[in-house]
Amino acid sequence: MIKTKLLLFLLFTISTLSAQISGTVKDSTTGKPIPYVNIWIENGDLGTNSEIDGTFYLKAAPHQFLVFSSLGYETKKISASQSQTIWLQPKIYELQEVVLEKRKGKNRVSHGDFSGINLNSGVTNTGQDEVHIWGKWIQPHEKIRKHPYLESIEFKTRSQLKNVIMRLRFYDVNAEGIPLGDMVTDEILITVQKGTRLNRVDLSVYQIKIPENGMIIGFEYLKLEQNKFEYIYTVQGEKGRKKGMRYEPSIVGFFPGGKNLMVLNKDDSLRRSYGTVELAVKLNLID
Repeated sequence: MIKTKLLLFLLFTISTLSAQISGTVKDSTTGKPIPYVNIWIENGDLGTNSEIDGTFYLKAAPHQFLVFSSLGYETKKISASQSQTIWLQPKIYELQEVVLEKRKGKNRVSHGDFSGINLNSGVTNTGQDEVHIWGKWIQPHEKIRKHPYLESIEFKTRSQLKNVIMRLRFYDVNAEGIPLGDMVTDEILITVQKGTRLNRVDLSVYQIKIPENGMIIGFEYLKLEQNKFEYIYTVQGEKGRKKGMRYEPSIVGFFPGGKNLMVLNKDDSLRRSYGTVELAVKLNLID
């Protein structure tokens, strides 16, 4: 009898520690589902993204709080025990005085050309529970100051899957390279194909002018079913085979590199920076 009560107590305790939380994220105005929303446990690194139909699944304890964040919407925090339908309110942007600068648009240059470089490294996302954004700090120099508008970027990816979706972010920074917020409030979603690919993204429509302190280009992987890659591997000295999983794609770079590789949390705060790997990113600029 005592053993039975103890077993029931342990089962109850385990069930309250962590459970599969599910729900759907929707627009409070239109009622339509919101895809690719960033969802994470408050004060932690565990998180996920909503699928194309707005649904999500996440392991969390009922007493924990979930944070929901998406470009163009107000951030929302709710108790994990209340996660069924989550309504996000569209963000209202205050109109500010805009000073229009006439672009010359005559001279084009590139920065960060990686042709001829041995791309022997890169970054990936093998931790299926930890969420983060890989970033590259573009520090200002004379070439950028003379050609401050970002027309397009080029970067290489590797993927074991086709039609992988990732998100590009552009952050304003202070003099120390600390992110201050998104420079572009629109979703910039990129579809990456299988294999090693060169991706070129036209950004001319966004009129991105690189600020005096530079900016961070963020490569945000999305925890979606279509991005999930499962594989089998072995560990030297151990018997048997193990199952692994990561979310594609990998961003290709080279080693050793500079001191501009950064890791950002999903709330856009800086987690840490590295000084070894350099992401291969080419900026095509115009004056």
